[in-house]
Amino acid sequence: MFTTIIYAHPYEGSYNRAILNTVIGSLKARGKEYVLIDLYQDNFDPVLTKAELAAYSRGDYLDPLVGKYNGILDETEKAVLIFPIWWYDFPAIMKGFFDKVMLPGSSYSSGETRLCAIRHIPRTLIITTASASTETLIDNLGDTVNRMMIDTIFKAIGFHGAVWENFGSIGKSTLEERKIFLSKISALV
Repeated sequence: MFTTIIYAHPYEGSYNRAILNTVIGSLKARGKEYVLIDLYQDNFDPVLTKAELAAYSRGDYLDPLVGKYNGILDETEKAVLIFPIWWYDFPAIMKGFFDKVMLPGSSYSSGETRLCAIRHIPRTLIITTASASTETLIDNLGDTVNRMMIDTIFKAIGFHGAVWENFGSIGKSTLEERKIFLSKISALV
């Protein structure tokens, strides 16, 4: 069992990359095993095609990355998701990860009134960056991470114990504030 990092940012010079490096460094320093799923580096296609949807409805897949990712998730004891908040939501590539990878019969089953998680990942850490403040994301812009990701998607697919840490107002932040956030992330991992 290991920690799986699911990373979604295309630019290697981003602050998200600094967060990723901090998470990896913290895991290594603690002697923890990890696997990195870098959606952009893997050229993961988030689009669910007509043929893929037909396979999906049978709990199957056509994209070999979907099988690879499911194998990784089956051995995961902690998940760490790192991505930016774009237009007050998670990036399309992250949404596509949930759309394609969370297969019926391996991630969830359909109950009469709701989806029931099959997979069980006991601890999940979500780390995001945003141009809006965290308070604005929560109070004024729909609270997508808590409402949609944690309270809805994660319950259905078995990602438990979710904690969200957002570095808001990133465009107005100082180098010192960024360093403090990285220290906080290092302690959380």
